[in-house]
Amino acid sequence: MTTINGLQNGGTAAVDSSRQNTRANLDKAAQQFEAVFVNLMLKQARQAAPEGGLFQSEGLKTFREMQDRELAGALAKHSPLGIAEALKDFLARGRETPVPATSEGEAK
Repeated sequence: MTTINGLQNGGTAAVDSSRQNTRANLDKAAQQFEAVFVNLMLKQARQAAPEGGLFQSEGLKTFREMQDRELAGALAKHSPLGIAEALKDFLARGRETPVPATSEGEAK
């Protein structure tokens, strides 16, 4: 069987499924999704606050965006809102083999 640019003889794409069905990847993706969601919430909160003042500049705006991104990641990791857990449960239902629960997600 020859593969040309990721396609097999039958015209189907060769898929590397070795990374798809691991609990660690599912946890990481769910945590990253929650971080993105929290970052969007922080961005909307910043837009709702009145602008202006003595210390407004593009540099400060860029710094606050980076600070919000890091804060969102830390919040998603250390004090989650539950979005990641709900997403993991939802995605785990669609998998062929059940994903064992972790000890940190059981008692909350």
